[in-house]
Amino acid sequence: MIRRTRMRGLAGLIPALAGLGAEIQAQEQATGAPMGGVPVVPGCCDTDSVPVLAATRVADAHITIDGAMEEEAWGATAVATRFTQFEPDEGEPATQRTEARVLYGATALFVFMRAHDTSPGEIASQLTRRDQQSYSDLLGVVIDSYFDRRTAFQFVVNPAGVKQDMYRFDDTSEDTGWDAVWDVATTRDEGGWSAEFRIPYSQLRFRDREEQTWGINFLRHLARREELSAWAPTTRADGGIVSRLGELRGLRDLDPPRRLEIVPYSLASLRRAPGDEANPFHRATDVLASVGTDLRYGVTSDITLDVTINPDFGQVEADPAQVNLTAFETFLPERRPFFVEGAGIFNFGIALGDGDDSNESLFYSRRIGRPPQGWADPRGGFADVDDRTTILGAWKLSGKTAGGWSIGALHAMTAEERADVAPGEGDRFQEPVEPFSNHGVLRLQKDFAEGRSAVGFIGTTVQRDAGVAEELALRSAAYTGGVDFRHRFGGAAWQLEGHVLGSYVQGSANAIARTQRSPARYYQRPDAGHVRYDGGRTGLGGGAANFGVMKFAGSPWRIGTGFQTRTPGFEVNDMGYQRDADYFVHWIWGGYQRSTPQGPFRNWSVNLNGWNLWNYDRDRTGTGGNLNLNFQLRNFWYGYGGVNQELGAWSDGLLRGGPLFRAEARTNFWAGLGSDARKPVRINVNSWGNVRPESDSWSLGFSPTLSVRPSGRATFSLGARLSRNSDDRQWVRRIDTDAPNYLFARIEQTTGGLTARMDYAFTPDLSLQVYAQPFVGSGSYRGFKRVADPRAERYADRFEAVEVLPEGDGYRAELDGSRVWFGNPDFSFRQFRSNTVLRWEYSPGSVLYFVWSQGRNHTAGTGEFDFASDLGDLFGVTPDNVFMVKLSYWLSP
Repeated sequence: MIRRTRMRGLAGLIPALAGLGAEIQAQEQATGAPMGGVPVVPGCCDTDSVPVLAATRVADAHITIDGAMEEEAWGATAVATRFTQFEPDEGEPATQRTEARVLYGATALFVFMRAHDTSPGEIASQLTRRDQQSYSDLLGVVIDSYFDRRTAFQFVVNPAGVKQDMYRFDDTSEDTGWDAVWDVATTRDEGGWSAEFRIPYSQLRFRDREEQTWGINFLRHLARREELSAWAPTTRADGGIVSRLGELRGLRDLDPPRRLEIVPYSLASLRRAPGDEANPFHRATDVLASVGTDLRYGVTSDITLDVTINPDFGQVEADPAQVNLTAFETFLPERRPFFVEGAGIFNFGIALGDGDDSNESLFYSRRIGRPPQGWADPRGGFADVDDRTTILGAWKLSGKTAGGWSIGALHAMTAEERADVAPGEGDRFQEPVEPFSNHGVLRLQKDFAEGRSAVGFIGTTVQRDAGVAEELALRSAAYTGGVDFRHRFGGAAWQLEGHVLGSYVQGSANAIARTQRSPARYYQRPDAGHVRYDGGRTGLGGGAANFGVMKFAGSPWRIGTGFQTRTPGFEVNDMGYQRDADYFVHWIWGGYQRSTPQGPFRNWSVNLNGWNLWNYDRDRTGTGGNLNLNFQLRNFWYGYGGVNQELGAWSDGLLRGGPLFRAEARTNFWAGLGSDARKPVRINVNSWGNVRPESDSWSLGFSPTLSVRPSGRATFSLGARLSRNSDDRQWVRRIDTDAPNYLFARIEQTTGGLTARMDYAFTPDLSLQVYAQPFVGSGSYRGFKRVADPRAERYADRFEAVEVLPEGDGYRAELDGSRVWFGNPDFSFRQFRSNTVLRWEYSPGSVLYFVWSQGRNHTAGTGEFDFASDLGDLFGVTPDNVFMVKLSYWLSP
């Protein structure tokens, strides 16, 4: 349940500090001892062990962004030097000299960085698309223009001129979807390389004051050593990133600009897809054109409003194929730019640990514009339903006030969707499949003590057209709200944090009955003594709480403990993502990390976790613990492994609304190994599995990936995935006779797939991406049985065999003297998805896309797995091809 994920070796500057943030937030990483002195910065002062740099005023027109330090002003400003390593030798001086200078003008901040190199021929420089991680040297600047020690803007470039940027928040978290409009130029010579930045004030957020101090840091990544160094020293023992920045002083008479950005777009697409010629809605060739506008406006110097009108909410890369045999919804990551950019303020995770539950959150943006939830009955004919709900418009407000309040507000309207139905007999008609809806989120957070403490509020709401919602048995309204807090103490080495939440949903009796019967709670369980199923209810409320205290800084040792609980009625799936309710869990963990070289290791870590889980009927539903080990060797190979043991416990969900079932103990394991990421050819292998000896069940998975860098412009990767699952108690269905019968079987399931990616960059602004994924999954059900005694001590006594005979496309059986029939659950699913994208940023912030997407699907009920034969069947299917051209243009009046 609480299993540590491995921190990979550095491939670039951003993932290094992102990895540090992930360690601190997960409270699972340990650190080395704090480093000694503070670097001396010529031409500046040093106060309270914080490095300080003085800014110098310059006329904007006097600086040309060409990567060369030719202007006299650069020679007259203070220089930041003496960088200190973050990796690999934490606290030691950087092995290569780096210098940074800062000038400021009326409209922009200028930064010049010089990376001296004693081996200039070994400077790594990979040409890629913007924001893509690669094997490259990097230079970057981090700017806390609010000077709140919690938020910052990060700008990075490699020697080829490829940009990377991100927004940092909550000290250690990052929003990599944030994209700013800024300029940079690089040059190389026999002594190293240089980068010259121009960062417009319109892309930053700062207060209107006569004189300002900003937080700042300068970063360098030396790829051949995987060395990350910084001007303002940062260590894992510090437990922070933004809070550890140095200071840029002397910024006077800055005039916050009127921030207005308009990005109109036009889109044209052509789709050629197979279909039934008898279907009146089928068009072999379908043409679509649309226009829309995105607008960004600075309401104040601190607050920004983003508006999108008739948005294009398509996504370039398709969702990965999956076979889901559980009772829970599959989580899909967000890829749409409007929701990805600035998402940090709205993140409110409610999960513990990692795994399938780790995505639980109060705000799941893919609820907005989701596939229609209703179903159209073709009545012997045909029905035409859009694959996603139309988003009429959306806006979001975000920023941070001078008083320390972080604000995030979002609202989106989605249209009523109606299916066109051409029945077998009679006239065509329409019927609703999704109601008109309003979606809203409000997030507030107030910092105290320079960001070491905070309190916050979050609220979400969904309002649907009540008439259509009732017709579709959907909830007509849903509300969630709550408060959260955090407080660092003990020299900022300890943190106390928690949240208290409430939820309320309302709708027709049918809609709330569905809510009570959902997999999160199963109110209909016959042996549940703490809840009562009521088919007449029109509302349902619940609550949740989380509390934890942990030591995450100050020494290599870590420890933490806490609890989390959700009442049975807690429900957030209208606007969020939730799998479980009705539980109370207590957890404890401890760990140790060595972050500096020791013996054969560059770094290593180990941690141990344990937990107990109960439902509100006081049934113990889980007890377990795990051990995790992670390391990187001095030759830059890395590895990880772990084992998880769960004891036998009661399951209140295995029978999907039936009584408690005595679940057997299980052991999970995982391991992986990866080669030196600096090399042009590298491989990594991941493996996982579990065993349940009492039921003779097991699973095993294996996933190798080969990555190749054939040139300074191209990268290619090919990954494979193969897994095998033999489960003696795979759910089939419930069949009611004189009594409910819970039908199970042994499944022999195999899934396999390939994922290929190719990236080629013609220039830093023009790139080609190709993505392709064939996927095959099959499952064969044998040995059908029904639950006889779910509480029996012996596993064999919990089931009794059911004799089945093939009949049509299913099976016939005798249950309690009644003849019943059910469909054959065997399956074989094949899918191929590919995308080819040519992206050209022809002007800053303005982009032209050419996209070709292809999809193929093939299903069968055989349950047999033959990868080569299945691929042959798949590529014999007529494809669905989509060609698209999209043009956007950035305007800043």
